[in-house]
Amino acid sequence: MDDISWWAEGRDNEAVAANLAAATTAAIEWAAENGVAFDHSKTEAALFHRKRSTPRATVNVGGKTVPFSKEATRWLGVWLDSQLTLNGHHAVRMKEGRKAKARLHRLTGQTGLSPANCRKVMTACIQSAAMFGSELRWKGDHITGAKGRAEELQLLVNQEARATTGCFRTTSLGALSMESGLRAATTQLENRQRRFGLRLLSLPQGDQAREVVGAPTVIGRRLTNALAHSRQTESTVLLEEPDALDAKLLQEEEVEAKAEAKRNRPGLAMFTDGSRLDDGATGYSVVWRKGLSWAGAKVHMGNNQEAYDAECAALAHALELAAQRNTTPERVTIFSDAQAAIRRMASDEPGPGQQFAIQARKHIAALRRARPGITIEIRWCPAHEGIAGNEKADEWAKEAAGRPGAHKRLPRSLANLKRKISEKKWAEAQQWAGGRTSKAKYQMPKSQRPDSMVAGSTKRLASRYYQLKTGHARTGQYLHWAKVRPTAQCWWCRCPSQTRDHLFKVCPEWKMQQKILWAEVQKETGRWKSRWKIRDLLGDGRCEKAGATSGREGRRE
Repeated sequence: MDDISWWAEGRDNEAVAANLAAATTAAIEWAAENGVAFDHSKTEAALFHRKRSTPRATVNVGGKTVPFSKEATRWLGVWLDSQLTLNGHHAVRMKEGRKAKARLHRLTGQTGLSPANCRKVMTACIQSAAMFGSELRWKGDHITGAKGRAEELQLLVNQEARATTGCFRTTSLGALSMESGLRAATTQLENRQRRFGLRLLSLPQGDQAREVVGAPTVIGRRLTNALAHSRQTESTVLLEEPDALDAKLLQEEEVEAKAEAKRNRPGLAMFTDGSRLDDGATGYSVVWRKGLSWAGAKVHMGNNQEAYDAECAALAHALELAAQRNTTPERVTIFSDAQAAIRRMASDEPGPGQQFAIQARKHIAALRRARPGITIEIRWCPAHEGIAGNEKADEWAKEAAGRPGAHKRLPRSLANLKRKISEKKWAEAQQWAGGRTSKAKYQMPKSQRPDSMVAGSTKRLASRYYQLKTGHARTGQYLHWAKVRPTAQCWWCRCPSQTRDHLFKVCPEWKMQQKILWAEVQKETGRWKSRWKIRDLLGDGRCEKAGATSGREGRRE
């Protein structure tokens, strides 16, 4: 045992001190009986109250007096001040984030890591340090005081993004955010709080931390509002003795799995599938051969589940249907094209889909009671490979999802809540970036993540590409705007204005590179350079390879 803490409440400072003293006395007596010793010199006392005055009461610990700390107290990495404003914690974490950035300065230079690796380093070393504990202190950018914290953090994120991409300080923040893959501070803070709420809801029933979400407290209401969900959510349980799955789980290579799914098998062979439609409706099916036709079940699950939930439910229901047969078969083989669902069946630990793993064990036990020597296999089979059972299960699953009918309303699944959180994160990031981007210079990408080919190239090449793409590159037009050159004239062909369009289309210095570039673009898109704006060209994913190649060929000035 390393640390131990006591929590006490009282009507005033003296009452709290007396309650804490009684708790410490009991703990010291227990320690003496069990051979445990406490280091009284390391004992700290913190009093949380709304008054601004310094408490005078002290706590008696083993014959020594411990005063209440006037400064913030560090507990589990969080600095707690007397009024729980967490201002001191924010200052400490920001300082740690800046120190981490300074230590990584050389790694992110022009000869340093690629943008993709820079982004990983920034996320793991800087943002993790600066945002630690932000789930507790973030109140939303509409709350007085919170906006200032977000702006301070945003300045640090901007520095990280420029170090990742090699872009200039004049680059619009929206373009910087999208190309670096480092989202806005407010977006990250909101998302971290939602994920924190999801982690609490994922805890087993009976865990007191789970009850924080929805509690009539400040943090409880804040987490409920962040999740935007107040109805019943999928619950999990902590089992005293987790049971192993008394069935074989087989995930073979694709060719072997396909052959196994196509061959005639003794006993009962069942195929399962789950489906989620674009409108969020989900359903699953279980099918098996009955003579020359197919028999089975179609089940609609509502609009608050995921395909993952449907796949897990289908496996559990298949075992249930097998157990309900009048004559128990000597062998039951269930095929599913969802590897994640099969892996979920292997464990009944708390988490998404646990209820179906527990149900599967119950039905397997029923099958073994009915026929002790039964063989039960759950096999993976590849989807859309001409396997008749899989194709039929897929067809029926889509029908089940699209035909609601009468069905029992299920609690919202944890997987569905996770999807909603992810979707909201990307929507907020796009909205924030779109409002801080010059549409004349930069086209917002359709993909949610930076292009892997550019991000994985050398930092020098990638930074030149990002500069051209965002419209803030060392062209004559930009240097004149930045008051570095007296005119915007091209220093190669003396054209009055050296712009991106000029360099990519007409400048004779780059005639050979232009020919290669536009031939590749026409091959990929069917459009010649006269129909392209360079902003659109660099924003089109089909042309990024050609654009990056052009940047490599045109590095000299």
